[in-house]
Amino acid sequence: MQIAIKTKPARALLACAQAAVLLLLAGWASKDYIADAQANRLFVANLERAVKLDPSDADYHVRLGRLYEYNPLDVQIEKAENHFRRAAQLDPYDPRAWLELAAALEFQGRIAEAEACLRQVDLLTPNLPFYQWPIANFYLLQGNIDEGFRHFRVVLAGTSRYDNNVFGMAWKATDDAGKILQQLIPEQVTTEFSYLDFLLSARRLTEAQAVWKRIVAGREEFSADHSSTYIDTLIGAGRVEEAYQVWTDLQTKGLIRYTSSPSEKNLISNGDFEDELLNFGFAWRIVPIEGVYAGMDTSTYHSPGHALMIQFLGKQNLFYHNVYQYVKVSPGQSYRLQAFMKTEGITTDSGPRLQVYDAYNAAQLDKSTDDLTGSSDSWTPLLLDFAAGPKTELIIVRLTRLPSKKFDNLISGKVWLDDVKLTPVQK
Repeated sequence: MQIAIKTKPARALLACAQAAVLLLLAGWASKDYIADAQANRLFVANLERAVKLDPSDADYHVRLGRLYEYNPLDVQIEKAENHFRRAAQLDPYDPRAWLELAAALEFQGRIAEAEACLRQVDLLTPNLPFYQWPIANFYLLQGNIDEGFRHFRVVLAGTSRYDNNVFGMAWKATDDAGKILQQLIPEQVTTEFSYLDFLLSARRLTEAQAVWKRIVAGREEFSADHSSTYIDTLIGAGRVEEAYQVWTDLQTKGLIRYTSSPSEKNLISNGDFEDELLNFGFAWRIVPIEGVYAGMDTSTYHSPGHALMIQFLGKQNLFYHNVYQYVKVSPGQSYRLQAFMKTEGITTDSGPRLQVYDAYNAAQLDKSTDDLTGSSDSWTPLLLDFAAGPKTELIIVRLTRLPSKKFDNLISGKVWLDDVKLTPVQK
């Protein structure tokens, strides 16, 4: 419905009213603009003017309170508290105001009041790591480990940014590994692996074992190679049984395939090279090196349809030992290593061979097959019988080439390896 205004006085009165409204709106807009401009200039005087211009803006109070609280030359904690308190009254759903008020109260030693403010922050942001982090730190400083861990757990579940800091503080607060694992570490595999890596770097291998067991027992999927560092650390520490148990756990969980049946009793993993090269754990490992190519070949093989091929490019007199596999054995046990090798154009008087030696003490065991040079028309069988030393628990089986002592010593050519078997020999 439209109202017709016919008289000139009425029309004039309406125009004046419209102009007044516009002026009023312009005044409010300019006041807000000026207040915001003052607030964005981070000086106490500017923010004080902004608060006077718009005292109902909670954000201005928060910003001004921060300047009062954190000014290194003139801390005015009571003024800061007043502005934080006013901000919380104006916008009780803004966690920043409550968090800043808690900090101001804690600074004054008013711990109970600070805790009440932090509980309000927790109520507003139960799942936000940015706010849970200071809450957790507050409780840990007050010696309330259980409450601190509860909030740190939220932090860990939401972001990996603070992982090592949280883990480190937890171990400073308590040396109870079970408590840390149960109360602090959320049941999510990324955080569990992060914590596992932390324990490995701290050489807490016994505590790491419990973390690994929880990872394996969990339902969340993960990539098998995430265990690589754990296995290598255990091997480096001489904890062969534990390292091999991790490998067995991966097989049981279906993350890596059993590559030989129990009836074959072949201790070599993927000896026929029909599975992918995992490059970690108790599988074949290939360490890249300039001047050498190493990888799977589908055109030349002893048993279909893959073999491992290494090509030397003739640029170096190499001591090559970059294809290898860790194998767990029994001390004093006799074994037979069998394999097939084929060469093409291998130069120099020193060619590739298979070597077996104790991973920790070569004086206990160090045996090699004959080397192969030149070209072989067919596959050459390799055979090596040996006995593990009295303390030998872990051996390395590797393809190696020793440096030549001749003048013409730059090795080139290709070698293929296939059907590698290592079996116990019954006495």
